[in-house]
Amino acid sequence: MANYAIMRMGKRKMAAVGKIGKHHEREKEIYKSNPNIDQERTKDNYHIIRPKDTNYRRAVLNRIEQVGCRRRKDSVVLQDCFIGATPEWIKAKEPWEQKDFFREAVAFFEKKIGYENIISAVVHMDEATPHMHLCFVPITDQGRLSSKDIIGGPTGLVKWQDEFYEHMSRKYPDLTRGTPARVSHRKHIPAYMFKCAGELYKHYDEILSAINDIGMIKNGQKKEAAIALLGKYAPEMVRLKNQLQTTNEHIEDLERSLDSEISRNRNLGEDLSEKEKELKEANKALYDLNRQQKELDQLFMKIPEDNMQEIMRQQRERKSNKRKYKEGRERE
Repeated sequence: MANYAIMRMGKRKMAAVGKIGKHHEREKEIYKSNPNIDQERTKDNYHIIRPKDTNYRRAVLNRIEQVGCRRRKDSVVLQDCFIGATPEWIKAKEPWEQKDFFREAVAFFEKKIGYENIISAVVHMDEATPHMHLCFVPITDQGRLSSKDIIGGPTGLVKWQDEFYEHMSRKYPDLTRGTPARVSHRKHIPAYMFKCAGELYKHYDEILSAINDIGMIKNGQKKEAAIALLGKYAPEMVRLKNQLQTTNEHIEDLERSLDSEISRNRNLGEDLSEKEKELKEANKALYDLNRQQKELDQLFMKIPEDNMQEIMRQQRERKSNKRKYKEGRERE
């Protein structure tokens, strides 16, 4: 079985920076978006680079001000990087060996972006597999804030990942370079899509029971209670419908691309077994998400049309009341 060093990067604008900091530094009381966090083990988390200010927003602004960068309202101000490895490989190592692995990864980023631009590098030991979150401000050697110049778009990101593998494999020669997304055709699925489907799927039986209760003609109270309960999930229902369309399109595109790739490999006489296995594994999350979304969509289709309209009407009313309340508070 191949072992991989994993490095993913995400662009973040200022509005998201505060939440990212609270998550990475474990400053939240409850982690609804990630129920896999074992808060009893949070004490085992540690920093390779400790932030000068655990308020990431303030730390980012301080760094930008220090350099004197010009910042637009929609500027990418933070690169949020995930560093990990094949779970079995990293978990088989002693704690000090794991720490050495993450130190080596940080050395790569220090060389690429400069220590002074790194906000934090924190290792999480309170989830299923040890991994690190490293955040840096994308400031060029010329003192400009520019994610585009630092990363270089999709092609540039592949180059970063190539260089990361080359760096890590010098110390860990048993690591393998994974098939790049441009070859495997992996589609990036935002975390919020998994969160939306996951939350609804967790309440599948509860939602099914409520839908069945709506059909109880002789019990008006139970019917009203069921509609009210389904109203709680109305925003996620709407989001899921739109997200299903997105994953359907991703999969259609993926199937076409994979057919083309496999045909090309077959014509070249290459061994397909390992290639197909890797492609399938690379896109497993997309297929699993799409299956979950379709099951939920079929469930929501069981809600009678008139009841669904009532649920959505109540949802619009709640949103309107919430907006009016907020506007009233702002005027005070």
